[in-house]
Amino acid sequence: MRAMCADGISFGCAVGLGLAISTGYPAGLAVAIAMPVACLIPRSRKSAFRNALGYYSAGLWPMIPGAQRYLAHSSSTSTAILWWLCSSMLLALPWTLAWTASSRVGYLWRVPLANLAYVLPPLAIIGFITPITGAGYLFPGAGWLGLAAAAFLPGFILSLLNPTSGASRASQSPAVAAVIALGLATQVLAPAHMPPPAGWEAIDTNFGDLSQPAQEFRGMEAIQQRVATSSARVLIFPESVVPRWSEASAEFWRQTLIECRARGQVLAIGAGLPSSNSADGRATEARVGQYDVASAIETLRAGARHFPPRQSTSRAADDDAQTDSYENTLLFLGAQSSAFHQRVPVPGGMWHPLGRGGVPVHLNGPAVMELGHERLAVVICYEQILVFPILASMLQRPSVLVGISNMYWFSGTTIPRYQESAIRAWAKLFDVPYLTATNF
Repeated sequence: MRAMCADGISFGCAVGLGLAISTGYPAGLAVAIAMPVACLIPRSRKSAFRNALGYYSAGLWPMIPGAQRYLAHSSSTSTAILWWLCSSMLLALPWTLAWTASSRVGYLWRVPLANLAYVLPPLAIIGFITPITGAGYLFPGAGWLGLAAAAFLPGFILSLLNPTSGASRASQSPAVAAVIALGLATQVLAPAHMPPPAGWEAIDTNFGDLSQPAQEFRGMEAIQQRVATSSARVLIFPESVVPRWSEASAEFWRQTLIECRARGQVLAIGAGLPSSNSADGRATEARVGQYDVASAIETLRAGARHFPPRQSTSRAADDDAQTDSYENTLLFLGAQSSAFHQRVPVPGGMWHPLGRGGVPVHLNGPAVMELGHERLAVVICYEQILVFPILASMLQRPSVLVGISNMYWFSGTTIPRYQESAIRAWAKLFDVPYLTATNF
């Protein structure tokens, strides 16, 4: 009876931790470090799976309304629920395998190994609400040492709860004390928040659904107006504010970019680029060549307010309309020209592993890029809630962390807040200045 009661309490704790992290608040991310303890303390592997499933099911519930809106007409509510349930079950597996009935001292290596499963592909592609995500709130400025502390601490605690001998307790207690001391020291001695480089500015927008032609045009005009009045050296705009960059887009932006180059100004704009080998991209270029682009733009300027409304689509449905691949990028224009491709797009919604089109995965793609004297790490939307893209970038020692996203599809959920809290946690952990630009 006592064992059943203890298992019930541990299950309640796991679900509570999941609900805490689902709020998206920093405190929720911080307390989630205790999740491995709640999941591995039960007396059976079945109970460990139940607890882990409870944590992920509770923590990922915002996926249901979020996925329903993101997929919209291309799926039903049952599809969103299936996506949530399958993700929760897959993510619960490493902790189920980490459970052991033998000496709890084994958790000293089993817990870090389970955490590692969410950092490395293939599970890294859906590595949501990983317990170590909030390490920056517990060990600010501690970098890789703080990350290791967050990964190992639950294993030390589990080994102390039921040690095989007094000698085991005596050898592990100092390690726990050292981790606690590290946490206290970093809280007291943590450096002040580092401001972004001078002259850098990230701009949030409220353009809404950019799948509407008139709204897309108004958004581009608003960006141009902001650029014309800004003295910033680098201006960063959200993901997909230019849904598809083409020759027509280049003509529309031509005069603005000439002025930017004259001022030494760089624009970083979230845009979709046709893949270099994309038939869709080649066809678009051929079609553009048949039209007087300047006249078409003047027509848009004169009649933008008179576009008939297009039926609202989901982002995924809009992506599915593309029969060929495209790249989801942060496009740098003006005084410096380059493009940073998204490495891990949304599975199913943007990346189509079993079908044509969409955004390809670039797990081995560049993790940082040079912009002036800065080394820039870019995480695009979905990547901000994962661990793999962030740590891959941090291995390259960036000097600035930039996150861009389009959260219109997830407004009304806690996902935007979680995303912001997660990127802030990584910036605090590695003591790197960060900027975020989001479209709502």
